[in-house]
Amino acid sequence: MKHTIFAFVAALFIGFPSGWILSVALTPLLWRLETVLHVEMAGHSGPSDWVFYVVWALLIPSLFVTFRTRLTRNLKTPGS
Repeated sequence: MKHTIFAFVAALFIGFPSGWILSVALTPLLWRLETVLHVEMAGHSGPSDWVFYVVWALLIPSLFVTFRTRLTRNLKTPGS
């Protein structure tokens, strides 16, 4: 249980700032995609809110699964 909580907290603490940075880094791509898809993806101040939410919704669970898998694998390693 402690490993699950640790993986969850670590995913949140790493996922939110990383997701924000990734979303902002995607802004030039989003500007190009606006003309193709005709959807508001980024403005003058950066990506739309929904872009942040989508990045976070993909990144945070991925980090959680990664952390939880690695913690579980470390527990099953012989000699630990």
